[in-house]
Amino acid sequence: MEPSNELLKNITLNLLRKMGFEAEIFERQEEGRTVFNIKTHDAQLLIGKLGANLEALQYILRVLFRKQIQDDRFPFAIDIDDYKDKRVIYLKELARKAAHHVRETKRAVSLEPMPAYERRVVHSYLSLYSDVGSESMGVEPNRKLIIRPKAKVKDKDGFNFIENS
Repeated sequence: MEPSNELLKNITLNLLRKMGFEAEIFERQEEGRTVFNIKTHDAQLLIGKLGANLEALQYILRVLFRKQIQDDRFPFAIDIDDYKDKRVIYLKELARKAAHHVRETKRAVSLEPMPAYERRVVHSYLSLYSDVGSESMGVEPNRKLIIRPKAKVKDKDGFNFIENS
């Protein structure tokens, strides 16, 4: 195990202990970074509403870790009881249902406000669809995602093409 991994685990466990939480940390590699997954009985409290506490915890740990290591080249993420993985599955299903609704009704659908990283998940998933598009509208923290049908463009030969906008 790398020294950076051990250092971050120790910082995390010490911070959690000072906050009154007992936890274990498991790591996995994901998308070119190490994910430190915290297992605890108090998961919901640490995750917070829509992951707000989890994001704050990750920010604090990033600051504490970088203060000690003085190096920005150790990409990591913090997760709690696989919350982020479960949330990604939920967001993709939400996007799939919304895209289906847009196809059926030919009308735009607005999703509830969500953090930037969650909007990226939905945008990325919807990029697989050729007939629906998505855009973010509004101002943080109320920035939401709009899913709408893409306009079809007729070629001079009569073929239908999907416009990429």
